[in-house]
Amino acid sequence: MQKDDWRDSDGENVFDMLVANGGPGFWVRRITWGGTLARIVRVGIFTNPPPYFGNPPVLMDVFDLDGGLREGLALLPVPGTYKTWRRIEAPLWAEQARLRPLDDPAIDIALAALDRRRGKEGGKAARADPPPEAARVLLLVPYARKDEAKGIGARWSPTDKSWWLPADESSALSKAQALGFLGV
Repeated sequence: MQKDDWRDSDGENVFDMLVANGGPGFWVRRITWGGTLARIVRVGIFTNPPPYFGNPPVLMDVFDLDGGLREGLALLPVPGTYKTWRRIEAPLWAEQARLRPLDDPAIDIALAALDRRRGKEGGKAARADPPPEAARVLLLVPYARKDEAKGIGARWSPTDKSWWLPADESSALSKAQALGFLGV
């Protein structure tokens, strides 16, 4: 492989790379970066269809080419463009490096703080006391049909980034089923 082959585009944005990889943990380089690369450690919840998936935030750990951590839990800018990012093979030093575990609680904390800064929390749904997770039924509601979901009493969870109904509201659940919002 030649030194600059990594710059060739395969037409994937970071979200497409995430889907192809089956989740975080893959490596990227930005064609405008000098001597750095990054490991994707978390992506927010997809709320819309491809190719941008609602443009959720993407967190990464940035390293220099020799394996030194430059910045942890950094926000990856403009993940939806395939013109900027390239998926690369893990660097040779990665096997011996102490990489952040993908289930590190600090990742969730950083993502929640980022959502707060971006205004993703707040509003009526965040102020109301939601029922416990076991008492919720999550819905599959496309953004274009959110008003229909509201009409049957569905509520938006900024934490889960999804619509839900209380499990004990059988009438609303029947309506959700008829509208195709319940995943079978």
